[in-house]
Amino acid sequence: MKRKYIFYAVFGAGMLLLLGSSVEFRSLKAKRAEEQAERFDPVQYARDFWARRLDGVLETALSVEELIHLFNTDMDAAVSKGRTLGQSRVHAYLLEGEGKIISVNKGGLCVSVTSPEADPEILVCAGSYISGNAVRDASGLIDVSAFSDTMKFNKISFEINKIVVQEVITPFLDKGPRAGMTVRFVGAAEVAEEAAEEVPFGGRQGRSESRPAYHLLKVVPIRLDLK
Repeated sequence: MKRKYIFYAVFGAGMLLLLGSSVEFRSLKAKRAEEQAERFDPVQYARDFWARRLDGVLETALSVEELIHLFNTDMDAAVSKGRTLGQSRVHAYLLEGEGKIISVNKGGLCVSVTSPEADPEILVCAGSYISGNAVRDASGLIDVSAFSDTMKFNKISFEINKIVVQEVITPFLDKGPRAGMTVRFVGAAEVAEEAAEEVPFGGRQGRSESRPAYHLLKVVPIRLDLK
């Protein structure tokens, strides 16, 4: 009988050792966090961001004229006014301004925001597809560290950009914007330091054989109206 008890004790200890090596014991908090991540819905997240949170930061938008001036004259000051993820040299900005539409093309509206109005400085995106992370990152409302992987973080941008096309760009184009009209906008832009260092924004320097005279600041609209 004694041997029988010893056998069961050894057998039980062995089973506990085996199970202990194969079963991961997690806290209830960790389990709930994992379940919440699995239920993550980028469509709903983007909708809540757009409808409930974004308006609160639009009043912090920078003057687009001021930012263009800084990028062309004081790169350090321009960079300090943007939002940057990690060590990236791409900076995101919330911008506001108005200007005269110089031309309209498939990509959007070429707009002059300074005088003289012969050359545009801004491309207000107005195509059927928007790429990039300008609105997400410029808002400063979404922290990448809160997400378990970057794919989820990037899906948010994709859904925000769809809202921009459907609820900002499409209704605006129905108004028939054309050259000579004045447009007012609040939007977001991503600017790479390398691009701004190599070529100025706005056509205020002469063209040379080695480089173009200027390039346009690409703005993804959040609010867009004709005056």
